[in-house]
Amino acid sequence: MPKSTTTCYFAGSNTLYGFYSLFSYITTEKTKRFVIIKGGPGTGKSTIMQKISRQAQDAGFDVELFYCSSDPDSLDGLSIPDLGFAIVDGTAPHIIDPQVPGAYDEIFNLGQCLDVVKLRAHKDTIQQLSLQKKNWFTQAYQYLKEAGTVLEKLRWLTGQAMDYQAVNRMTQKLLSELTAALPPPQAKPCERRLFAGAVTPAGFINHYPSILQKAKRFYLLTGEHGSGKSFLLERIRQTIKLTGHSLEVFCCPLDPRRIDAIIIPVLKTAFVKVTYPHTFALEPTHRIEEQTTIALSRYAKASLLRHYAAEREENTERLWYLLGKAVEMLGGAKRKHGQLEKYYLDAMDYSHSAALQDKLLAEIFHGQKLIN
Repeated sequence: MPKSTTTCYFAGSNTLYGFYSLFSYITTEKTKRFVIIKGGPGTGKSTIMQKISRQAQDAGFDVELFYCSSDPDSLDGLSIPDLGFAIVDGTAPHIIDPQVPGAYDEIFNLGQCLDVVKLRAHKDTIQQLSLQKKNWFTQAYQYLKEAGTVLEKLRWLTGQAMDYQAVNRMTQKLLSELTAALPPPQAKPCERRLFAGAVTPAGFINHYPSILQKAKRFYLLTGEHGSGKSFLLERIRQTIKLTGHSLEVFCCPLDPRRIDAIIIPVLKTAFVKVTYPHTFALEPTHRIEEQTTIALSRYAKASLLRHYAAEREENTERLWYLLGKAVEMLGGAKRKHGQLEKYYLDAMDYSHSAALQDKLLAEIFHGQKLIN
């Protein structure tokens, strides 16, 4: 039996706009059964997904894991494409409800395993902790929004030194070479958008080594903020989409309107920003057929960069201070979440929960209809 592969992503991120969800991209055209888990903190939503993942891998199925940006050790979702199965955490801030109940998607309610009498005895404390957790998130998003403003200033400063006409000429040449290498278009091309990385309580985390494991050709993009990396990636996205081929788009975890990476599966080719915090190291066994570095800074006028050097340095320091504060606030939210979990853990009927989980596992791997 061939070895299964596990690919890790984030489907949501803490951004300058608040929590930003790409959960709709967890499911694909292969998905036939979609389970939405409901339940309070600590009721076992991530645990059941981890159990499903282990059993799928043991059975030789490829697995996609979607981690939580507010707790990067926990799962927000899971997909087993070859089984046509996906499961997600449908609680806040990514509230999801069935659209075609029973026929396609359905709720798996772990909340029914809770002793509500025990929880009601701690109602005031739970409400207070929930409010405190919300306040930590509010502050985190305030810092991220301010960081976004500073980042725009940095892009502007770099932009004063850039020869964007030269960048455009380089881009046109690259796109011509790229389209010439493409085979005939696919019957049903699709564009899938996710996050490769996220701003988390543990800092900046990305899953590039996992995401890029099937890529053989790499274009590594370097350059200061504002040098044109996002512009280049957006042009590639538009071009590939027009040629009728599928692509995977990875959005910036701070500003999801921008792109950090693109994978063109049919060419096994990846275009990736590699400036910090997008740095990564591939597995030693990863075979690379071709690697090209596109240094956007070569299109900048050195004299103008020096002219704005002091302002760029000042704003760069401010940017990392703000991002550091955002991470600190997310850490505070995570601690409050941990305190909330204790009350729900104490109120859980684990024998009931285990029975529900075992039933779901049996249904997934024996092809039976999913029933709550």
